[in-house]
Amino acid sequence: MKLLSLFNLLPESCYRRYISLLPLLLSFLLAPLSMAPPKKTKTMGLDYEQQRQENIKRNREMIASILHQKSQLASILSPPKANKNPINKRTKKPNPPLSTPRQSLRFRGLPPPDSNLNVPTGQFSFTDAFVDSGTYRPLVEATFFTGERREHGNIEKEVHLRLDARVDLGLKKENVRRVVGESITIVRFLPVFSRSIVISGNKKGYLGIWDADLNREGGKGISDGLFVFFPHRSPVSGISVHPSSVRKVYSSCYYGDLCRMDMEKEMFDIIYSSDFCIFSLSQSPHDHNSLFLDLGARLGSHFIIKSFDERAGRIIYEWELHNQMVNTIDFHPENSNMLATSSTDGFVRIWDLRCIDKVKPKSLKEVAHNGAVHSAYFSPTGNGIVSTSIDNTVRILSGPHFEHLSIIMHNNQTGGRMLPSFRAIWGWNDSYIFIGNTQRAVDVISTEDNITTPLQSEYLTNIPCRFATHPYKEGHLACAAGPKLYLWTKM
Repeated sequence: MKLLSLFNLLPESCYRRYISLLPLLLSFLLAPLSMAPPKKTKTMGLDYEQQRQENIKRNREMIASILHQKSQLASILSPPKANKNPINKRTKKPNPPLSTPRQSLRFRGLPPPDSNLNVPTGQFSFTDAFVDSGTYRPLVEATFFTGERREHGNIEKEVHLRLDARVDLGLKKENVRRVVGESITIVRFLPVFSRSIVISGNKKGYLGIWDADLNREGGKGISDGLFVFFPHRSPVSGISVHPSSVRKVYSSCYYGDLCRMDMEKEMFDIIYSSDFCIFSLSQSPHDHNSLFLDLGARLGSHFIIKSFDERAGRIIYEWELHNQMVNTIDFHPENSNMLATSSTDGFVRIWDLRCIDKVKPKSLKEVAHNGAVHSAYFSPTGNGIVSTSIDNTVRILSGPHFEHLSIIMHNNQTGGRMLPSFRAIWGWNDSYIFIGNTQRAVDVISTEDNITTPLQSEYLTNIPCRFATHPYKEGHLACAAGPKLYLWTKM
């Protein structure tokens, strides 16, 4: 050990030199052991042998000590070996940023993924969007000779108001038509006096137009009254036709497109496009150039209703009226400044466009439901509002200031069947309300006694979800069930 401590004081070069001389040193120490002992007496031989054994023992201990010191010096001078199993120091992962729970694209106001279908964009002709093998000329000719509505103040609706919808309506076999291949999401009548032309949109972006009065002779797709176009890239969310401009049909979709179908020019035109969903569409009753859209664009924590002026080709107003999507926008039939909105946030609100504060909008009236509100519509006279909610109620507001509230229990659960939501609508006056029934029937609600009467037919094979009444033909009720349209008429 003293030798080792002595070597520790030497520089590294001396260590290496010492290790290289170790074999020579060992051979020098072991040399006396290999020499023959001298000839001595017996007593001297024993002493010599004992001394030799002690020398051997002492030399072995010295050799063992030297070898031990050599191994220690070698370990000091040799570079450190890499660890076969290195210990990785754990680093604390940063916490992910807080985010809202995962929601559907539709709920977040985002358009669906791009479709592989070849859908025209911008401006395109009827020929490019027409998907039937026949011709669309009969449709153009039918709308050309229908005539348009006269000025609003000089006309009275041609309905006699003597219809009892609970007993007088029926469904004929010839008034059932499969229009499009997917479930229909929206239904509207073309507001013309002479014909029953129903326009529908479906989940794939198709527009199916059915002229129920057109002669059915001549073969399918030619003069059977059915015309199908493909102008949208996603589900159709709204259809609007103004009575003073019946040759222009406006439609919107969840992809964010607002499309104009011009029967006179035989052209489709995407007049407005957004990066966000369009959930609802409406027109001002006294201005066919003013369209109102609900977009899924969030401004703060609210969805936005925008007013689009077709003449200017841009958005001129926008308001934050609900904190979730607006499912319907409906105008008062006499007062174009008053509108009603229904929203997934559970509220029905009545607004006056002349006094909506952009920062903190305040409604004229607010009605709360216990769940999402699918629709809210003014009655034909404007004296009532009917709303439909997922809370299994149909609520009717009435009175000069909509101060009276009637609540009617109704099963509005269609989600488990992957069907569009129920939306109750008014009939041709304020007496009756129509809504779908999960038992494949049409429920007629009397506003006089709040009694619900189902209308059933052997030809109604699906659950009707969306409805429309002809504005000028009393007793003409269209309902959509799956891909089919059903036209109820006065029997």
